[in-house]
Amino acid sequence: MFSLTRLATVAALAVSFAKGSLVLREDGVMTDMDSILAAASTVDQKSGPAADDPPQLPPPTTSVTILDGTPINSTVDAVAADGVTLNRRSRARRSHRGLLKHRRELARRDSDFSPDPRYEQVFGDNGDDHDGSIQGTAYLTYTVVDNSTYNVLDCLQFCDRVKDCVFVNLYYEFNNPLLDFVFSEHSNLKCAAYGDRHIAVEKTNQGGQQLEDPPAGLSYITHSTGWALKNPPEPAVPQGYSKMFGPSNGANNADGYMGFVFLDRYDVQACANLCDARDPDPHGGRCKFFNIWRAEIDQKPTTYTCSMYTEITDESTAVNSGQGSLLVTNSRGYALTKALPQSCNLQK
Repeated sequence: MFSLTRLATVAALAVSFAKGSLVLREDGVMTDMDSILAAASTVDQKSGPAADDPPQLPPPTTSVTILDGTPINSTVDAVAADGVTLNRRSRARRSHRGLLKHRRELARRDSDFSPDPRYEQVFGDNGDDHDGSIQGTAYLTYTVVDNSTYNVLDCLQFCDRVKDCVFVNLYYEFNNPLLDFVFSEHSNLKCAAYGDRHIAVEKTNQGGQQLEDPPAGLSYITHSTGWALKNPPEPAVPQGYSKMFGPSNGANNADGYMGFVFLDRYDVQACANLCDARDPDPHGGRCKFFNIWRAEIDQKPTTYTCSMYTEITDESTAVNSGQGSLLVTNSRGYALTKALPQSCNLQK
């Protein structure tokens, strides 16, 4: 159990607490949706494969990006263990210079169909010589697939092997000598896996990096397409908890509110771990209920909120649908099973 009272104040900067954790709320107020929505409107959790990342790195563990309004960027495990680490994803960066020449652009392939009926195409390429890859939430990892053809099937099969993958972005990346000459696969056809579905307007990475000494050109992206599972699996119910509602498009607005965190992906188990680790409220006791939901701005996933409560509730209090262009989606509520009245109706 970690100490909540050692966190200085909600307004303190993340660098000011090395022993910080979840802030204890002593007033038992209703859900502070104003603070949650304000933070969701400004947080930036978008990412994708870095130009010098090798293929098939293990997906990072789920991280907390904001804790009761304060940016921290620490793993869930570290927060729950009362050890905040500021560097969420640290990786060794390698510099490769002096490599000569780059591959010529391959002919475009027809990819406007899914070779696996479980998947559907979300967007096609932009029909131009230059395109963009996804910079979005819940990035997991990437691989490269055989570039002798536009290999959609291999990319979808890669998604099947990556835990929590529900979406892949398949694209060529040119003028990256690491892909062409250094990494053992020698392919520039990247397949990036995500734990959430993304749309074409999120294709904001257009390359533009000088990865090889001149006269080689800048890196660029082409033929970028997106593919998603039609029916993503229902998240497993954490041990010791019971599902009360969801998925719905309403966030909980109820008494017994203890605080919130933003997660870098939709992770029900991580939310349960944080509920378990939260210090008891002096009046309401331990965390007995949590609500996890996805914030969407202009149809783009933005962050994943985990709100915690001392009081158990159901879908009747999941009434907050968002504000302006920010919408609440994929909202689920879970209660501590041993705290439930015997007559309570549960969802499976």
